[in-house]
Order: sequence, then structure tokens, then C-alpha cells
Amino acid sequence: MAAGALSSMAQSSNVYSLNIVGYANVPVPGGFTFHSNPFDVGTNGANEVIPNGTGTWDGNEIHEWTGVGFRVSVFDSSTDDTTTGFTDRVGNPVAVPILGSNKGYLFNNLGSSNVITYVGNVRGPATNTFSYPGSTQPVAVGSSLPLSGNPFQLGFDNSTGALDAVEIETLLRAPNGNAAGFLVSVFDSSTDDTTTGFTDRPGNQVPAPVISIGQGFFLHNPNGTPAVWTQILTNSP
Repeated sequence: MAAGALSSMAQSSNVYSLNIVGYANVPVPGGFTFHSNPFDVGTNGANEVIPNGTGTWDGNEIHEWTGVGFRVSVFDSSTDDTTTGFTDRVGNPVAVPILGSNKGYLFNNLGSSNVITYVGNVRGPATNTFSYPGSTQPVAVGSSLPLSGNPFQLGFDNSTGALDAVEIETLLRAPNGNAAGFLVSVFDSSTDDTTTGFTDRPGNQVPAPVISIGQGFFLHNPNGTPAVWTQILTNSP
């Protein structure tokens, strides 16, 4: 794939690419931010996605959503503590978190403000399709490609109303960096309700949420049919 094809995908000045290899600088201010790895690197283990050979990230945490709560893995570069590079909060070794395609996760930065540089292969050229069955619980997701924009620009299609009532929930941060809840945007194809394609839960029109490169979010599908998200990497100018 030509470099020009990927440069057309780079919708932010902090994303760079060469052929099918790219990188993106994603801010991680103190406290919680919602992330998703926009590239493929090795096995997509957190030790490869966010290398910590020098101990830069020691003490910081990855929170993986299990469907009922979060599993916490703490960066720890000390081989006296763990051979995986991660422990739980009380210091016991744990397996390396896998931060693969379309997976969202929380990053808790307990140090100074910083930037994660995601590096790897752009997924494709291919069609990346993800299906989310109806559930009482949300799933933590993110774009499989290094793109930013509203859900429609990122590949969600609600032209038939198939996604109506499906929710996108983006993280709200308190001034101290703590998680302060989630901003809920509900797909709504009815032009009688909204001109943006989204409402809040009571049915009031709201702007379409904007997802940044490397940003994760919760997707909640309360419907009886799967919600489908299709992203296609194309060689468009």
C-alpha cells in the first residue's frame, strides 16, 4: 500500500505513517483515560504495545473490562517481582494484558502527564467487521484503524435504523483525573427526533460524539439483533 493511502487516513497532525507501518502520539494526562490500540504489533501484548523496558510506566495501570468489572494490571519492570512485566495491585505477578484489535481499555496514569506512542502495522488492506450481540452490559471497544471522527465517519452505518437505541458511552474525567461517569449518545435514525443521528437517553438531540485516534469507549447494544461496525482500509486519494 502506498504511503499516500495511509496519509489520507491520518486525520490528525500527531499521526504519521510509512507504507503499512505507523505511529500515533496519544496523550495520557494524570488519572484515567479510555484507550484502544490503533495498530497491530506482535501479539498485541501490553508489553509490546506500551514497552516498559526502562521502567517509565512502572506503577501505572491498565484496566480491562470483563463485562462485570475491571481487571487491573500494574506495570512493573522489576524482574524480582514478575517475569511478565505486570502485577496486580498487591504485587502478585499477572499475565500480560492483550490489547488487540477493537479492544478498549482504561489507562490509569499515576505519574506525571505523558504521551503513549502507539507503533505498529495498520490493519489491512481488508474489511474489519465487528459484531456486538445484544446484552445488558456494554463492551469496551475502539477503532481498529488510526482514524478520528464521529461514529459515521468511523464506519458505523445506521441508514436503515439497525443501530437505533445502541449507545456510545465516552469517558468523563473529573478535574483530578478520576473517572466521573460516561457521556451517553444514543443512535437515532429518526429525523423527527434529531438531525445529528444521536439523542441522549431521554430523547433530546445531542451532537454526534467525536472519537479521537487511539480513544476507547463503551458500546451498549440493548437490541435483539447484533450491532455491526465495519471499517474498510481503502487506497483513496
